[in-house]
Amino acid sequence: MTKEGTALASDPARRTTLNLNNLLLGIVQSRACRYSACHIEFTVDLAEDLPNVSVEPDQLEHVLFTLITNAENAIGQDLGRPGQIQVTTAVEAGRVHVTVTDNGRGIHWLDMARIFDHHGPNVQLSICVAMMKEHGGDLYAWSRYGKGSAFTLELPAHVEIGQQQIRRPQGSTRPTLEGKRILVVDDEIHVTALIFDVLALEGANIDLANSGLQAIEQIKNKQYDLLICDQRMPDLTGERLYRWVESVAPELRDRVLFVTGDVPVDETKHSLMQTGVRCIRKPFRTAELVEAIEQVLSQSQRLGF
Repeated sequence: MTKEGTALASDPARRTTLNLNNLLLGIVQSRACRYSACHIEFTVDLAEDLPNVSVEPDQLEHVLFTLITNAENAIGQDLGRPGQIQVTTAVEAGRVHVTVTDNGRGIHWLDMARIFDHHGPNVQLSICVAMMKEHGGDLYAWSRYGKGSAFTLELPAHVEIGQQQIRRPQGSTRPTLEGKRILVVDDEIHVTALIFDVLALEGANIDLANSGLQAIEQIKNKQYDLLICDQRMPDLTGERLYRWVESVAPELRDRVLFVTGDVPVDETKHSLMQTGVRCIRKPFRTAELVEAIEQVLSQSQRLGF
């Protein structure tokens, strides 16, 4: 999903290890003081014992400041409801995550498709992407138009010399995604682009479809190891596509993963229980997506598919 911006190359000699929580608190406190008598409320949820990251401090501070002011601008003065900005940190799979969520205007899907493009609607975001990629990181976004947005920054956790890295044990039966043929179906272009980026890094071969009907044509013509499908699409819902798979391509029925931006209602929960299809909610972290895929493939292996 992310595209290269233009920024000064990172100089490893200028990098230092620091704690993101401390840097974030300083930025959030200064911005919260500015808006204390206005319409924006700031909240923080910072992970305890967050690993340090190795970065150029001025570049990281620039990126974090940009994400927070971007959230402020999305709220504006005419939102019609109290503005809220939440900043959270977490660590998963050796990656430190910072997520800035707002309840502002959201981003139109046409802009989402090029949100990190240096010719896109926000040049500063493209510069932030380029900076963080120099550090082995990434930046991605989720948005619901009219509801708000969430931007997540990922950086590798700093590993001290002599500290053991976590490796997949030899002989592990946990499936790798290397060479797997995966079909991703979602009517939101930026979502398919994000999933494509994540799976490509894992060595998978990915086909994309932006509708259920497109997916049907591709499934007719190719064999897939996994189907990742949005639950709600305008032409054909994820559940209806799954029912088609059950009847026409039953070998794929146990290798389906749903993604959804909605809170599952009782009817949806009942349907998921009946089908046994795993579902993850947007916005998800990259580690969550990879873990869910590996669990689906592991279950499929146990069933003999």
